Amino acid sequence: MTTLGHEMRLVQNPALGAVILWRFARKYSDSHALHSAVPLPLCALVLPMVWHQETADQIAATREASGLRAFTAKFSDTKNSQLDALLALQRRAARWREKTLGALHLGFGSNLLRLDEKGGLLASDEVWAPARQPQTVRNQTNAAEKLGAWFATMTLREISVTLRVRF
Repeated sequence: MTTLGHEMRLVQNPALGAVILWRFARKYSDSHALHSAVPLPLCALVLPMVWHQETADQIAATREASGLRAFTAKFSDTKNSQLDALLALQRRAARWREKTLGALHLGFGSNLLRLDEKGGLLASDEVWAPARQPQTVRNQTNAAEKLGAWFATMTLREISVTLRVRF
């Protein structure tokens, strides 16, 4: 394995992915009007957004209260257009399917995540101590939590249209 491949594996590993999906699902449920479980197709978007530098930077630069539409508008800014990064999300989600499935598998095995009776994703009530985590992990979980809050206020159709992805 190359040095770059090894470093990517250290950063983009299933355990970290499980924690990111757990924080995403927890925030989604907390922010949803009916405290619903996460529709499973949304999980395919989380890691490709949080682990992609340009997308993660724009998530960090967008306030939670601004929402998903404000986030996507930043990619169309004529000064520094990064629209291609947003348009590549569908392909990136397909390419990273194994990473997402590995993270879900580990999340289920460690009881961080579970499925409800309708097939939605629920997060456990485990305690999260962000102050004890490295800054890089906090940045990624903060981004996942923002996505959870943003997605909770929208339907799958609205998310699909806003992010230009298909479920």
